[in-house]
Amino acid sequence: MEDILRILIPIVAAHIVVLVVILLFIRKMLLGDTGRAVERIRQVEGEVRRKEEGIRRQIEDHEKELAKKRAEGEAQLQAEREKSEKEVGRMREHTLAEARQEAERILEAARRDETRLREQIAQEMEEKAVDYGGEVFKLVFSEKVTADLNASFIDELLQALSEVDAGSITVDASEAHFASSHPISPEQKSRLEALLAEKFGAEVKVDEDIREELLAGLVFKLGSLEIDGSLLNRYKEAAAEVKKTAHA
Repeated sequence: MEDILRILIPIVAAHIVVLVVILLFIRKMLLGDTGRAVERIRQVEGEVRRKEEGIRRQIEDHEKELAKKRAEGEAQLQAEREKSEKEVGRMREHTLAEARQEAERILEAARRDETRLREQIAQEMEEKAVDYGGEVFKLVFSEKVTADLNASFIDELLQALSEVDAGSITVDASEAHFASSHPISPEQKSRLEALLAEKFGAEVKVDEDIREELLAGLVFKLGSLEIDGSLLNRYKEAAAEVKKTAHA
């Protein structure tokens, strides 16, 4: 038994030593691998932190670039808005100016039309007044009174012709045109022919054209010389004078 123990104890001791050595070797290996693993982990963590820092900086740069572009976009948008508002303002002013010009043109045309219409109405009223005056004259005065007035008008015309300075008037005509409201008496006709021959050297024969609308008096044309001694003409002159007075 003792022999067996003496044999076994060295074997067991050897095995224990070997086991211890193996354990120490394994421990050393394990510790070495753990250190390398820890170091690798630290390296990986460092790389991760560097990448995170790079990514963070990129994000910040992108955010700064985005903010810059946003500010530039807002500034450009504001500039375009102001430009559009100015353009709209110019267009509005231009449109208003054109509208004012068109309104002025319409008003001016309306004023011209009004003036023309007033003048036309005044002219028509003047003509109507003369016509009405003639109608009233015919209704009020008898034929005998009208004939006497006609003779008086012609006498006034003959008297005016006798007082004319013939030296200041040149008449070049071989014939004359006469119009009267009533037939001229032989005596007045002879006086008129004699006056025309004496004053203007015109040898003409008075052959009048009866125009009752003249009311009274005589109208004649001898070359460039025209004389209207009718009552109708006096009505027209009176109407024109009344219009001037009314305007004044």
